[in-house]
Amino acid sequence: MNIEFDGSTSTENADTLRQVIEALVSRIQARDAELDLSALSRIVVTDDLPATEQQFGALPVAGDHLSRIVTDKDSTDGKLALLFDGSKLWAILSGDGAEVARLIHHLHKECWRLHDAPTPPADTAETPLARALSPIVSAMWLEYKINRRSAWSIPTDSDLLLNHLAALMQALPGGMQEEITLYYADQNLDELFAKSLGRIAHLMQAVAHVQGYLDGMELPLKDVSATMQELVSQSFLSPIWLTTAQHLAAGHAIGPGELADIPLRRDVQAAFATFGLQIRESEDGSDVWVDVQPLVKPETLH
Repeated sequence: MNIEFDGSTSTENADTLRQVIEALVSRIQARDAELDLSALSRIVVTDDLPATEQQFGALPVAGDHLSRIVTDKDSTDGKLALLFDGSKLWAILSGDGAEVARLIHHLHKECWRLHDAPTPPADTAETPLARALSPIVSAMWLEYKINRRSAWSIPTDSDLLLNHLAALMQALPGGMQEEITLYYADQNLDELFAKSLGRIAHLMQAVAHVQGYLDGMELPLKDVSATMQELVSQSFLSPIWLTTAQHLAAGHAIGPGELADIPLRRDVQAAFATFGLQIRESEDGSDVWVDVQPLVKPETLH
């Protein structure tokens, strides 16, 4: 395995870091026999991750992160490099067992991203509505498949993103109500669609994220958290949760393609409809239109 080091912290601890990375990757590959890392050209452990990302020609990304997959600038056949923040990595290895467990799971998921990178799913969307919802569906599949395959390495203290999903469930009805209220004030349908699309995309991606873990562990939500199961069952999310879970599992069995994507697009449309937004194609089939229903409380729109 080609592992490079840059910066004082990364270089001084190179022997230990190399041994740990090689051991963890070997363990992951031994457990996941179908995992293919042939697209990976090298791993770079660097003290200055943003500067290294820039050297590789990657655009800056918001937020703090431990690693990033980028195109290898020195590769002639489109291979990839996995960049690690060496200072963060060393701090994790100097910490407790819980931090190391989270590192293992993080690396496990990065390995599956590398596995999937050479063959991204083809975009089979042919209609304006399908193309508009395609990014949401693609993001859902990405979250679901990676989490399902990496479920065995979930740290024991992980909440599976359930707390985040619960927060979304609490905030979304009020947020969507606000967007619709603003629409009635300014009649800006494009802005309503753009903002609501972002909110629904976030929700559906979180649902797929959680469901991927649940299916990977072969456990229903109630066995993981009876409290969360009760919260979901009494919320606007209940019917969406049930159908989306079924469609993700069935689509995973079918494999990538339109047959797997169509049900998820309907689930996304159902999520919009929950808040009084009916998404459809225009009468001439050339664009996407949103019909806004009269304002009522979102929880009555099941």
